Amino acid sequence: MNKAESLRVPAESLREFCCACFEKLGLGPAHANITADHLIFANLRGVDSHGVIRLKVYAERLRAGGTNARAQPQVVRQGEAEALIDADNGVGQVPAVQAMKLAIAKAKKVGVGLVGVRNSNHFGAAAFYAMMALEEKMIGFAATNSGPTMAPAGGREARLGNNPLAIAIPARKRLPIVLDMATGAVAWGKIFMAQQEKKKIPLSWALDKNGLPTDDPDKAADKGLIQPLGGYKGYGLSLVIDIFTGILCGSAFSVQVKSLYRNVAQSSHCAHMCAAVRIDRFMPFAQFCRRVDEIIDLMHSCPHASSVERIYVPGEIEHETQQRRLARGIPLNPVLKKELAALGDELDVSPPF
Repeated sequence: MNKAESLRVPAESLREFCCACFEKLGLGPAHANITADHLIFANLRGVDSHGVIRLKVYAERLRAGGTNARAQPQVVRQGEAEALIDADNGVGQVPAVQAMKLAIAKAKKVGVGLVGVRNSNHFGAAAFYAMMALEEKMIGFAATNSGPTMAPAGGREARLGNNPLAIAIPARKRLPIVLDMATGAVAWGKIFMAQQEKKKIPLSWALDKNGLPTDDPDKAADKGLIQPLGGYKGYGLSLVIDIFTGILCGSAFSVQVKSLYRNVAQSSHCAHMCAAVRIDRFMPFAQFCRRVDEIIDLMHSCPHASSVERIYVPGEIEHETQQRRLARGIPLNPVLKKELAALGDELDVSPPF
């Protein structure tokens, strides 16, 4: 994209716009704020595939009834270390935040907390929830299943979602390690970004509707498939996440989970799992963080290839992107700008540009 065509919007202005849109779509202020915070979190960290590019489809689902704007998530089962929440078919961010808060509360009491969510919808960037545990000196984990977009290794028909997981680990002097990854080669949102920006995609990302690798994002989006990350390894990881979320939580799994983008009047019925681990039940927190610093330093000091400037650990690139975007604003391409402006017109909410 030509630099002259790019637009940068202050994060808070964009957050207020998203929040106002969600309230016009029927979400209460608290739920609107959580969902808007999440979208801006993703954009700030450079995960634009899960940022405001999702606002339009969230709006479509809320208006069509596929997502329940008035949902009231409820704890339906719990014990000392575990619990299950029914999301009441609401936006996924709200029950996922509730789940992580409850997992942290349980970990404070018994050392570990594990909270599942059923009957939910797309919950966006998983790191948002895992990182909540960092403030409590804990390790955080979050995962979700999603509508099928990926075939099993060797297959040519979708059977699994591009199911992501995130793990956040505190450090002492260094930044926390934050691994946030899907089990496919790429998130669908990145293919949609490539469509908007008229860019080709790597051949390793997606298959067309005939099951052949493609560098054309339009062909990938037209009944195509995401390729599993690392072949059978990504397939296996996606499968166990589906079991850990959809099956264990008593929600939909595999082809039972409905697509975020197709049939927006249908409930997704996806499931999430959030967990927190209290570090000081294993060793003193300060000692753990010193050891994490040590392994980070070992990664940083590794001799690197001539084509590589430096070695990162997971989460560092996102942190640096966040600092730049807080200072300079969040970039919007012309297509996304037009899309957000149109949504603002429909909802009578002034866009921040």
